[in-house]
Amino acid sequence: MMTNKDYKEMVEKKYGKPLKDIMYELCVIRDVVPSEGASELGVPKNTFLSWRNQFRFGPLQRMADYAEQMRKETINEYKKELQNIDLERDFIYKDEISIKGFKELMERFLELEKYKRTLSDIADMSIMMKIAVIEQTLSYLTEYEQGKLYERFNRESKLL
Repeated sequence: MMTNKDYKEMVEKKYGKPLKDIMYELCVIRDVVPSEGASELGVPKNTFLSWRNQFRFGPLQRMADYAEQMRKETINEYKKELQNIDLERDFIYKDEISIKGFKELMERFLELEKYKRTLSDIADMSIMMKIAVIEQTLSYLTEYEQGKLYERFNRESKLL
């Protein structure tokens, strides 16, 4: 009876490359189902599944790894954005009730939420949702100031 190690040696010899490269081709590039991959390599399905898990090429593993990569990239992006920001600086429009004052507050809330996001190692959905809402609000405010928000509303309402 052959072991996984025996199968590995057999497959690497047959394809002339490391098992990880072979599995990448099958699982990531071609996205074959385990029974198809096992059949193509001439190994038992449980051996194929074991290798796929070992290299984190399963669909859920790849999605989890991608989500983790995106989380880290976003946090690094926020850290760069906030590098020269003083969260405790004075407000320019503190003493007036205006669109400018509201926009300044929203920009500051955005900085604050992004800063909170950099402090957490877990994906805190409430912070991520706040960031998205504030960014959308700022986008609407900018379009409003440019006189384009009515156009956008009309365009979007016609799509219904």
